[in-house]
Amino acid sequence: MKKMCCIMLLACVLAGCGAEETFETISDEMVFSQATPRQIRVALPEETVLPVMETEAGQLYICRDFEVAVQTMAGGDLDATVRTLSGFGVGDVDVMETAAAGFNRYDFVWSSAGETGDQVGRACILSDGVYHYCVTAMAPEEKAGDYQEIWNGMFESVTIG
Repeated sequence: MKKMCCIMLLACVLAGCGAEETFETISDEMVFSQATPRQIRVALPEETVLPVMETEAGQLYICRDFEVAVQTMAGGDLDATVRTLSGFGVGDVDVMETAAAGFNRYDFVWSSAGETGDQVGRACILSDGVYHYCVTAMAPEEKAGDYQEIWNGMFESVTIG
C-alpha cells in the first residue's frame, strides 16, 4: 500500500509539469528589421573629381560647375527626406513617383538662393521601405540648362546594388 501511495504521489507531481503557455503581443506600429543599407550605383560624368567629402551616410562629388551628392538616409518619412535634400516639403515641390526595379522612385527639382546666386537642384530617391537612397545634383541657375543631358543620363543610371 505504501508503494502504491508513493507511485500515485509521484505521478501527481509529474503530471503538474508542463510547458507554460506563450503569448505573442501585436503592435499597431510597423517594425522594420535593421537591414544593412545597399550600395547606390550611379554613372557620374567622366570629369568627376574623386569624392571631395565622404561620410558614413554618403559622398559629395564635384563635376565641372555642379555638385553631386550620393547618400543613404533612414526610410519611412518621404517628407523628411525631401526636406533634408531640398529644404522644401513634399507639398512644396512636384514629386513624380514611379516604380523602378522593385523599388519606389521619387524624382523632383527645385531652385533656391545660394551664396553665389540662384541654384537649381534635381534629386532622385529610391526607397526599399527601410532606407532612402538619394542622388542630388546642384548647379548655378545660368548653367543648369547646359547640364540637362548629362543629368538625364546620370539620373537614369541610378540603381541599388
